Amino acid sequence: MRSSSCPVCRGGSSRLLEPAEPPHRVLHCPACDVAFVDPFPDRAALDRRYGPGYYAAWITRQKSRRARMWDARLRILEGVAGRGRLLDVGCGDGAFLEQALRRGWEVAGTEISAWAAAHAAATLGRDVFCGELREAAYPEAHFDAVTLWHVLEHVTEPLSLLEEVRRILKPHGVLIVAVPNRNDRVMQTAYRLVKRRRPKLFSLRDREPHLFHFSAASLTRLVALAGFAVAWIGPDSGIVEPSKRLVNGAAVVLSRLLHRCWFNAILLIARKA
Repeated sequence: MRSSSCPVCRGGSSRLLEPAEPPHRVLHCPACDVAFVDPFPDRAALDRRYGPGYYAAWITRQKSRRARMWDARLRILEGVAGRGRLLDVGCGDGAFLEQALRRGWEVAGTEISAWAAAHAAATLGRDVFCGELREAAYPEAHFDAVTLWHVLEHVTEPLSLLEEVRRILKPHGVLIVAVPNRNDRVMQTAYRLVKRRRPKLFSLRDREPHLFHFSAASLTRLVALAGFAVAWIGPDSGIVEPSKRLVNGAAVVLSRLLHRCWFNAILLIARKA
């Protein structure tokens, strides 16, 4: 079985974790515990998925629920960073930045979807950069806080992205990252019971294919490699569907009782070291 170098730690002993549609497969690096798709699918084809159809449910049916989610996340951010200059990488339709703006933040956003960037710019009444973070060429030590809400699992170079985040953060600036949890045992079990099949880590048919799959350990390792000091790691409260919130609530309780990380998604808070 051929091995492949890990895109995060550059270890060369990654092994097959799960097959996918050829030529793709999901590999696991035992050195840093990250799982990743090999080879990565075509970037342009992935980016085209994030058009108006992708955001329709968020903008209409889930708008009020997502507003409560963003409010909770802003309270977490303000608890560690106060208010100041905020960058949201992968800002989507701009809903998070819209609420941050109302609460007194000076906001900026980047987004790879041209449709979402235009929608966010119209919502915010200011430019949103359409493209990769490094292409935006922000000044060094420019932001007080940078957020990446479920972004790292979609990019091909998460370490490089976080290194650029570190460059543009002020000294001791705050980074907040949320990602799906690869060790989400409770939700995975519920999925098997309802769907009667095991959830796949990657498929080209997925609505939003994940190129990386992180555990608490691998996310902590990645952030540290990028030059950050982790301040806190725990469950993310980003689920808006009532049934899934119920299952994840049970997962959070079980994780605390058993000292495990079995919840649906991980939230990590770090500072520029």
